[in-house]
Amino acid sequence: MYKLAIFSFISCFFFSAAYAANELPDIGSSSSRVFSLVEEQAVGDDYMRQIRAIAPIVNDAEINDYIQHLGFKLVENNADAQDRQFSFFVVRENSINAFALPGGYIGIHTGLITKSDTESELASVLSHEIAHVTQRHLARRLELQNQLTLPSLAAFAAAILIASQSKSSQTGMGALMGAQGLAQQAMINHTRSNEAEADRIGISTLYKAGFDTKGAISFFEKMQENSRYYSNAFEFLRTHPLSRSRITDARLRAREYPSRRRDERLVYLLMKEKIKALTAKINPVTVDKTKTRYKNGEIKTDAQRYGYAVFMIRAKQFDVAEKILKSLRFSAPKQPSYAIALAQLDIERNSPANSIKLIESLLVQSPGNQALVETLAELYLAKSDYVKGRELLLANIHMTEYAPYLLKLLAEAQEGSGHQSEVYETEGNFLLAMGDLTGARIQFEQALNVHTEDPYARARLNSQLNRINEFIRQRSLRH
Repeated sequence: MYKLAIFSFISCFFFSAAYAANELPDIGSSSSRVFSLVEEQAVGDDYMRQIRAIAPIVNDAEINDYIQHLGFKLVENNADAQDRQFSFFVVRENSINAFALPGGYIGIHTGLITKSDTESELASVLSHEIAHVTQRHLARRLELQNQLTLPSLAAFAAAILIASQSKSSQTGMGALMGAQGLAQQAMINHTRSNEAEADRIGISTLYKAGFDTKGAISFFEKMQENSRYYSNAFEFLRTHPLSRSRITDARLRAREYPSRRRDERLVYLLMKEKIKALTAKINPVTVDKTKTRYKNGEIKTDAQRYGYAVFMIRAKQFDVAEKILKSLRFSAPKQPSYAIALAQLDIERNSPANSIKLIESLLVQSPGNQALVETLAELYLAKSDYVKGRELLLANIHMTEYAPYLLKLLAEAQEGSGHQSEVYETEGNFLLAMGDLTGARIQFEQALNVHTEDPYARARLNSQLNRINEFIRQRSLRH
């Protein structure tokens, strides 16, 4: 409960759903001169490293690949977004929420994805958050509310960590309330003008990207309904009321665009069901209830059957999952999700060799598919074929920019293949991405003391150590 409260709080703080009377200046304020894009990116990068270290970010390659592609489809249709960096990620949290950070980092809760009824609803949230980034709403709030600097953001991070790990409600909520005090005024000063502008641009982007603009309206209505369940126990949510006027304005704006009927993409339905399966509790009661639903015919679409199979893999009901997944693959042999689930099943059964050729062939057909790359790497490692695992991950090292957890697989492959000199550097890069500057520095320093045949290794390591020193210096200046 308290973990939910904390993440709802931080999401509501960053999620642009506040409607107080005070208004910020029009576009073109002094923020572009006082708080530069470079500074904004640096703050965002730093905060994202902290988020990765403490937040329950979903590290599933398929889900991440889906949300990245959906996000960038919207970015491509927002003219103001073309010169900005963006990164989309999913937080394992059941509440209906999303948030934007400085530097183009946009997080979305699993609860919002699973409770969305259409992909247009989901896309409307991302397009709205993209607009907040392009219009620099958060940057201007950081400038005008100078108490909300990096130390305040760090206090939020600490509050999340304490509250999510503490068994004591007083300890957790006490940390939250302390952090809340640092940013209460900034929350109140979220403005109607910011929201109206993000709605206008977001709905336009939504239409240009081929989605149904009515998705934005149904999402607002869903948020309004959801807010009724939070009463005095979550007082901070009342600082972000959902106004009727905003929904009315958005509805009128959406009507400016032609009506568009849109069939739901299978990948959206599959990822929605996968998230449900991955976040569901596994115990005898939930397993029996899910089996009963399947027997009663309540689980009938391909996407639902796929989600049921993923759930059964987690429940160690391997024969049930295999039967369903093979049936799905027979009807749709080119759908990678079914093959990936079968591969995960083979890994769980300690028989990874059964899926290697299949995943290799799919990767040839879809080169650069992150989910297939990760799955194949996991298969290689499970088979103790560390050489192939290392080669595959190094060939796709660019993917670690959006999925730093792949560096852990790479380190395992490097160690298993006898490239110990590379392990320290890889571990250092992973810790750096996760915000552990001290740990990263130790790994890089250890790497400098290990012999390597790589003539460029020392230069890379010194460069990373210089980056860490600069990060620490910048943090001290912002504090």
